[in-house]
Amino acid sequence: MPRERADDIAFPHPGRLPLGRSWRGTCSAPGHEQATLNPKELESCNLGYAKSCSRLPKERFSDAMRFVVLGNAESRVSLEFVLERAHLPVGHGRLQFDQRSGNWLSPHPDPRIQRKAECFLAAYLERTQRP
Repeated sequence: MPRERADDIAFPHPGRLPLGRSWRGTCSAPGHEQATLNPKELESCNLGYAKSCSRLPKERFSDAMRFVVLGNAESRVSLEFVLERAHLPVGHGRLQFDQRSGNWLSPHPDPRIQRKAECFLAAYLERTQRP
């Protein structure tokens, strides 16, 4: 679960990471919630597939999540996300954010997906709204 930016973690192309930059956070695997991640675990989580993690549940719906901006018109940013399992899509959805009000018009009910969408959006807006 991403909590804060981790600009000190060196990746050759941080903008290509699934959340648009590197993040530091805690584990959200069942039974390990709030566990602090070591540097190797952070690297795997930031890349999107944490298969080397000993806490990764054997039974899980997805392995990774990808986001893309579908549109940024007027004050609304539309995101689409795809959930992957074994590098194949297993689910998807759309989320909308209103920049004027600062509210999600269609937030995701899963707090993990919602938080990752917030992180992705923050990285996207930072890249696109620089003077």
